[in-house]
Amino acid sequence: MRFLVPLALALTTGLATGSASASQAASCSRAAAKAAVLSSSLPKRWKDLAREIYGGPSGGSIAGVICKDLTRDGRVDMTLTFYSGGTAGDVAWVVFRRVGERWQLALKRLDAYKLTVRVHGGDPVETQPVYLAGDANCCPTGGFDHVRYHWNGKRFVVTRAWHTKQYAP
Repeated sequence: MRFLVPLALALTTGLATGSASASQAASCSRAAAKAAVLSSSLPKRWKDLAREIYGGPSGGSIAGVICKDLTRDGRVDMTLTFYSGGTAGDVAWVVFRRVGERWQLALKRLDAYKLTVRVHGGDPVETQPVYLAGDANCCPTGGFDHVRYHWNGKRFVVTRAWHTKQYAP
């Protein structure tokens, strides 16, 4: 019992000091992603997918949401991927940044195939398989293309593009 009081105090102190980032992260969610997409300038196709629940009638939806500060302004940014509903996997991704109380579209990549997006060193990195002639949809043999984006204070710019023979973000 005597160990529980210090533990509770440590947890409470940790929550108090991290409360600003915790509340920002709470505003970055699947529901916030849907609302941001619906109020954005994205084409209707992406808004329709945002309305879907994973595995809904079209099969497509918002696949994942990453909540990280990519613009280095101390605010959580929201990266989301769109699932195709079929074997193409994730086919697009966007980044929204927080401007005041609203989400503003900061980067859009709407033409991809079986992509993955990860954050490396505070920057989003897109990875796509490369299919060679005769490759089955399951098994690309051409390696992987990677593109790293970085916020330059005004917009996201490509800082590096490279190819690997195996998946290595």
